Amino acid sequence: MPVISPKAFDSPAARVANDTAASVPASLREKVRRLERANSVCRRGRASSVSLGIPAIDAVLPEGGLLTGALHEIEAGPAPSGRVAPHDGPVLGFAAHLLGRFGPGTILWCRRPTGTFDAVPYAPALSSWFDPARLLMVTAKRDEDLFWAMEEGLRCPGISAVVGETRSADSTAGRRLSLAAEKNGVPALLLRAQPAPPQSVCATRWRIASAPSCSMPGLKDVGAARWRLELRRNRFGTPSADETPSWLLEWNDETHCLAVVPQALHGSPGTHFEERLVG
Repeated sequence: MPVISPKAFDSPAARVANDTAASVPASLREKVRRLERANSVCRRGRASSVSLGIPAIDAVLPEGGLLTGALHEIEAGPAPSGRVAPHDGPVLGFAAHLLGRFGPGTILWCRRPTGTFDAVPYAPALSSWFDPARLLMVTAKRDEDLFWAMEEGLRCPGISAVVGETRSADSTAGRRLSLAAEKNGVPALLLRAQPAPPQSVCATRWRIASAPSCSMPGLKDVGAARWRLELRRNRFGTPSADETPSWLLEWNDETHCLAVVPQALHGSPGTHFEERLVG
C-alpha cells in the first residue's frame, strides 16, 4: 500500500517555507526567539532581565540577570547529611530572594498541600525579601488545577511573578507556562521540594541545599545561614551544557542580601572555623 505523506497536499509556497525553516540553524532560531521575547517584554514596560544582586552569578546569566519573561525551576538538593527535606527552607529562601527583585505588584503563589506538616510560607520570614501583603495564595487539590491557576495568573495585569509548588512534571503544562511567561513578560517559578523529572523548557534550573555555617574562631555562636547553589541549566547564557557552576552563598541579616563566600573562607588550608548546619 502506498504511503502518503501528511505534507503531500501542502501548497508549493508552504513546502518552500517549511524547507527554508528546516535549513535555519537551531542557534539562529533560538537567537530570533530570544529577541522576540525581549521585545514582547519591553512593550509591556518590563525589563527583559533582572539582576540577582550577586555579580558572580549575574555574569553567567543572559543580559546580566534572570530573564523575566521565562519559566525557571528551583529544586531542593541534598543536605550535607544526604537527606532532602520534604519542605526545604533554602528553596523557599532563594525563591523569595528572586521575588524581591522582580519589582512591585502582586505575587501569585500556587501550591498543592502534600501532607499534614506541609505549612504555607511563613510571612515574617518572607518579609526579609518583600512585603508579604503582596502575596495572593492559591491552594489547589490537583496538579492540573495548580498549572491552570499559574497560567491564568501569568496573563493577569498587575501580577509581578507567579510561583508554583509541585512535585509533578507535566511537559505540556511546562510548555504552556513557558509560552505564557514569554508572551506576557511575567516570570514563572516552579519550586520542587523533592526530586522530580525536570522541565526541558525552563530557561534556568537551580538546585539549592543547606550548607554548614561557620562560627568565628574561639566562639560557639551560630554563624550566618549558608546555601550551596548550582546552576544546572542555563538555556540562553554561559557556561555550556556540560558544565555545572556552583556557589556557596551566605545570608547577611544586617544588609538583607546574599553574597558569595570567598574561596579563602571555605576550603583553604589553615582555616579552622567550626561548622554547623543552619537554615
